[in-house]
Amino acid sequence: MTLNQIIYFEKTAERMHMASAAKELMIAQPSLSMSLSKLEDELGVPLFEKRGRGIALTAEGEVFLYHARQIIRDVDAATREMKRLKDQAEDTLTIAYINPLSEHFLPQLFRAFQSSGQAASAHLKSVEMDTGEIIQALQNNTVDMAFSSAINDHTELTQIPILRQPLVLIVPKGHWMERKYQQEGVPLAGTELNGAPMVTYFERSPMHKPIMDYLRQQNVQPDLCHYAYNEPAIANLVAEGMGVAILAKVDHLPWDRIAQVPLDGLTSSRDIFLTYRTNRKLFRTARQMVQFVHQAYRLEDGQ
Repeated sequence: MTLNQIIYFEKTAERMHMASAAKELMIAQPSLSMSLSKLEDELGVPLFEKRGRGIALTAEGEVFLYHARQIIRDVDAATREMKRLKDQAEDTLTIAYINPLSEHFLPQLFRAFQSSGQAASAHLKSVEMDTGEIIQALQNNTVDMAFSSAINDHTELTQIPILRQPLVLIVPKGHWMERKYQQEGVPLAGTELNGAPMVTYFERSPMHKPIMDYLRQQNVQPDLCHYAYNEPAIANLVAEGMGVAILAKVDHLPWDRIAQVPLDGLTSSRDIFLTYRTNRKLFRTARQMVQFVHQAYRLEDGQ
């Protein structure tokens, strides 16, 4: 049984005239007759009977007409509801983001996007998540897109690089490493970190691995004494003299209390990406965001 068969039956029952119903349905009368005949065969009961030169509903047809009209009403209501949800989704954009972007970059991007004219009336929603939570939210379709670090081994995700944050060494103001750099004017050797108290990211952070890789390459073992989730927390621990740190350089760190010291061989960076499901249909505002970011923020090769 198909929805078309139900619609054909309801219209024929309304008109009680095969030719008139076929004309209104814009199909050939033989096609209508064949469709209704197949419906009767499937139901196992006659729906119409001949009456003079016309047709009339059988008792079974009367019962089926009640259900047919209910089905058509339900389909119409579902169609209207889906259109309402689509219209709502077209103007709503839910974005996940990692913590380092919340201070400066993301608010500016949101303001620029809404001021661009193409999405002035868009309703933006945002929620902070870590990378693991972002992957799950994208897979569950609970967010439309995300601003995240690199996500490997997930081919179902598209990532557009938009921001590069170099890894840097920070120390408390007046620290001997800062003084040595000021005196000698050359980057600090990685071996100077051997045994030094160090503040770093929790192991679950994507930033933990590149820092540990650098330390292994330099064959040094600092004293990893404090762990934190994000750059402001790490920088504040450094500012209070809890150790030195290698972190991604972000806006709004307490530079009046910390200093950046060049470190030999430290060339890694954290790239930030606009991330979304490759195989998921993007609604209007999401498409506009992708286009806006691609034009205004996308990093070119070599940047």
